[in-house]
Amino acid sequence: MKFAHFADLHLGYEQYNQSWRAEDFASAFRRAAELAVIERVDFVIIAGDLFHRSTPNPKTLNDAIEVLKIFRSHEIPVFAIEGNHDKSIREMSAYHLLESLELLKVLGLRKERVEDDFITSVRVENLYMTRGVFKDLEIVGDRHRTRWQFEKVLPYLKVEENSILVLHQTVKEAVDIDLNIAWDLTIDQLPKAKYYAMGHIHLRRELKIGDAFLAYPGSIERYDAREASHFISYSEKLDVREGEKKGFYIVENFKPRFVPVETRDLYSISIEDDKRERLEKKLVETLEFVKENGIAIIKLLCRENVDQKRLSELTTKRAKYTEINFRRKDLKEIPEAKPEKEFFTDLELKILEILKEDDEIGLKSAIELLKEYYGLKDQAKVIKEDKEVREAIPTEKSEAVSERKIEEKGEKRFKTLLDFI
Repeated sequence: MKFAHFADLHLGYEQYNQSWRAEDFASAFRRAAELAVIERVDFVIIAGDLFHRSTPNPKTLNDAIEVLKIFRSHEIPVFAIEGNHDKSIREMSAYHLLESLELLKVLGLRKERVEDDFITSVRVENLYMTRGVFKDLEIVGDRHRTRWQFEKVLPYLKVEENSILVLHQTVKEAVDIDLNIAWDLTIDQLPKAKYYAMGHIHLRRELKIGDAFLAYPGSIERYDAREASHFISYSEKLDVREGEKKGFYIVENFKPRFVPVETRDLYSISIEDDKRERLEKKLVETLEFVKENGIAIIKLLCRENVDQKRLSELTTKRAKYTEINFRRKDLKEIPEAKPEKEFFTDLELKILEILKEDDEIGLKSAIELLKEYYGLKDQAKVIKEDKEVREAIPTEKSEAVSERKIEEKGEKRFKTLLDFI
């Protein structure tokens, strides 16, 4: 058994507001698909973010269709979940259009039962958990969820021992060491599976969970400067090092093997000096390492002002696209923004996180959370509490009376505006 594991393809991403970058992302996916066919894979998994936007334009949709046709022409089924960039607040997304064209199979919770040679559905309360089937192998997955939502969905993602779990979530152990990324779950929360096909982290990661592999192939193209093909720094001395390659996984007998895909070079350049003249000379020397069709993202740090327009013209002649960020060395650092926790309570943060999704499951979860927190048994009681609080606002006297009523009941007092809402 052999399959291809893709994630974070971000079709349609016009990076740096350059329309030709969208074609780079589409070309990378096309090359990866052709390599997967050469490998004679049995099926394909896309672990979220096939698109950069949930409403892709016609050109982007056509790019996806043309690449997915490569798999269909070789009778290779494609199983996919929606990532945070793909999912829509509407009932259907672009994925369902592709499914109607028989180009992929959408995994996860759905309102209606779906059954065919490669898909089966299991009843979950008033919904259905749609799962992939390939011979005796089960492929279980669900769209990207907030951490609060994911806790509710997790019990329905139980899998058989001979199964693949597909998620677009961040596992804590994968980002703890070197990435400053919020996480959704820990390894201990995951149900047992033979292979964990993950998406959402744009840098390649592999973890071992017992005998099973948990793998993130990373984005198919270079999504930002952290994923540069080359890192160049020049302060006291010039230092050049290569970044990681981009690509996807071929998984054979549940063991991943990384397959690199050719992408456009992206250079992350950092240059520092006290004197303008020396800084400019360092920049000229550094540009010798940049290929003409590459992208150069340059950070300059100097005590003296520089002619940014002239330097921009100089770098533009060298690369296809350049971006220069200059900062005076003697200026004070801008203080970091305060964390949300300084402005919101834990309850408010959970509610805000849930309501970002704006879907049926999220709304239901928010209502249940509020009921549980305030000990409310039915909607009538919510309306009654709301009325009491509104009556408490006009005068200090009425507020004191209302507060005393609440205290006599032994119930929780509304402390913040969000509590009141």
